[in-house]
Amino acid sequence: MKFENLNENYLKRIFKDEPEWFVSDRLKSLKLFNQAKEDSFRYGSTMKTDVSDIKISDYESKINLVLKNNDSRIIIKDFKKALTEDDELIRKFFMKEIKTRMELLHKAIVQEGLLIYIPKNVKVKEDITIDYEFLTNSFDYLLVIAEENSELNIIERLRSKEIFRSNVVEIYAGRNSKVNFYSIQDMDNNCINFSVKRSFAGKDSECNFYNFDFGSKLNYSDTYSELVEEGSCSKIKGIYFGNEKQHFNLASSTHHKSRNTNSDIFTRGILDDNSNIIYRGLVKIYENAENSNGYQKEDALILSENAKADSIPNLEINNHDVKCSHSSSISHLDKDKLFYLMSRGIDYKECTKIMTEGFLMEVLNKIDKEEIKEEIKQLIKSKIK
Repeated sequence: MKFENLNENYLKRIFKDEPEWFVSDRLKSLKLFNQAKEDSFRYGSTMKTDVSDIKISDYESKINLVLKNNDSRIIIKDFKKALTEDDELIRKFFMKEIKTRMELLHKAIVQEGLLIYIPKNVKVKEDITIDYEFLTNSFDYLLVIAEENSELNIIERLRSKEIFRSNVVEIYAGRNSKVNFYSIQDMDNNCINFSVKRSFAGKDSECNFYNFDFGSKLNYSDTYSELVEEGSCSKIKGIYFGNEKQHFNLASSTHHKSRNTNSDIFTRGILDDNSNIIYRGLVKIYENAENSNGYQKEDALILSENAKADSIPNLEINNHDVKCSHSSSISHLDKDKLFYLMSRGIDYKECTKIMTEGFLMEVLNKIDKEEIKEEIKQLIKSKIK
């Protein structure tokens, strides 16, 4: 990837009204970005993610954003406003762990974003919904801080024109809190989308991600859940559907850093036409994480001869008093079942809809929200030719 016209003078000019400490952080990140090696985006065993022809020269964001929630007990602020009014929170939580060169760039150039803060003992019954429509290239950020004994659901919907997008979501779940984060990505099939989602779970807390990936020409998505304190747990559930020439590079990982922690990763997806995916799953158990449980399962269903899937499950276990497992499968439409349905007078397209929806139903059934289930079913149907 090449990022043109990006230098210190540019950052100082477009961010001249921001707090001095934050501009200084931007400049440090840009310097480290320029010094860092190119991200490899990791090879699969049979394919790789090629980003060599991506060139970006426009960094100023324009987003139509519709936010819905009527609970006056929570705080939701534009990121630029939070920089001045809640600078202690931003200093404490904003992108403290940088894992890739792309994240260094994001920290340097991030513009649009939100801070969502849920005070102690507040259980938000109404979902927080965020509908994004990206009109230009975007570097956006979402920071969620859930204090002790709080609960909330966040649903984001992503749509766009043909743009480049980089996004970071960070969720901090306090003691005995629960956060469910739903992401429905249906961006234009000519987009390039880089997304990093991270959660950090305190004692007895729960943070769950539900990722639904349908759009983008290149979709790189890394979901990382860190179980920091005893009794914390996390679920990462995912559905994807690729067609045309879409390329997905998806990763899900859980990191057990304390005892009595639990995680469950489960992803299923469909590939049609010339689409392909590299999927990486990881459950890592640290030395002091005894009596923990970690599971991962990844399944892909291929509808065409030219679609490809590469699944790389991984376990790293540094404590023997744990339970962990992983599995992975890549399959094609069952010809016998297809023949049976068609012999009953059902045409090929409808048969494919029935079988793909059935394949994904095991993940869909893990979702408590009926309106989300129906929305995902409609997106699945729209992808089938």
